[in-house]
Amino acid sequence: MADTVNTTANYEFANNLELKLQSNKAVLWDTCEEQDCTSAEKETVKDLIGDTDPEEADERFADLKETDPGHDRVWIVKPNELYFNKFVDGSDQLATKISLDGGYTMAAMATINRAQDSRVLEGAYGPIISGKDGTVSTPFPAGQIIPVGTGAAAGATGMNVAKLILAGQTLDQSFVDQEEERFMVIDAVQNAQLLSEVPATSADFKGAYGGTFVKGRIMSLLGWNFVHMELRNPRLRAFKLGLTVDANGYTKNPFWTRSGIRKGVWRKLRTAIKDQPQKVDTRSVFAGTTVAATRTQAGKVGIILNSEQQ
Repeated sequence: MADTVNTTANYEFANNLELKLQSNKAVLWDTCEEQDCTSAEKETVKDLIGDTDPEEADERFADLKETDPGHDRVWIVKPNELYFNKFVDGSDQLATKISLDGGYTMAAMATINRAQDSRVLEGAYGPIISGKDGTVSTPFPAGQIIPVGTGAAAGATGMNVAKLILAGQTLDQSFVDQEEERFMVIDAVQNAQLLSEVPATSADFKGAYGGTFVKGRIMSLLGWNFVHMELRNPRLRAFKLGLTVDANGYTKNPFWTRSGIRKGVWRKLRTAIKDQPQKVDTRSVFAGTTVAATRTQAGKVGIILNSEQQ
């Protein structure tokens, strides 16, 4: 009977958690490419062929010259699992009659969502692992970082239209497909800073700038689709790792195209409700995720540095 209860409880917990993850996804999950990964510690993401200049037939009966574009390979490395684990005493009656869409499910959902968002951010900010055997590590290029003083007469400033324009120009100059979706993370402070910009909110500019607004939030502008999340959330793993804020205290707002970030999924969601034999009438509620992400090409991802001082 105990096994039946555990099986049913496990099923209900997994089902309820999965439903909540579907209706309240990690906000970055659908902004990048995805690939299923096996149990391998390191997997190939993309094989890249470089660009070349054309050869010129500049003499009669000349031998053909070989065009060598060069090749490279991008890898993604299997990360450790990130998880939620809560012990529940038997007196709490964890079984099929317990409301599994209640507190622990909500807490597990929030934990896993933040974990998956953090993995995407870790890939966005982190180095590209490349080479034939995945042994070359290339850090984030300085040329893809929009300076904090952009659009200001002097000193550091927050998010503004000038930075959005320069970010788009940065991708264009890297020959990124202009038809591909472009994303950018902004938080409440940057949203407020943009709302104070005349070109962002004026009716005369909305058509030309392509601005859309929902309940005080700017959802798109100048070809950017904005993802609203707090990069300084102390519960966000990427913030704890020091990835979302630089040494000067400026927020590092990432921008990218859909193909610029690839997430690898070893196991999107693992759930379990288990008896703990070493404890008296105690079970554990567990949810875990094993995912990682990487930039696919340096020119498809950038960072805007922003002061949060208003």
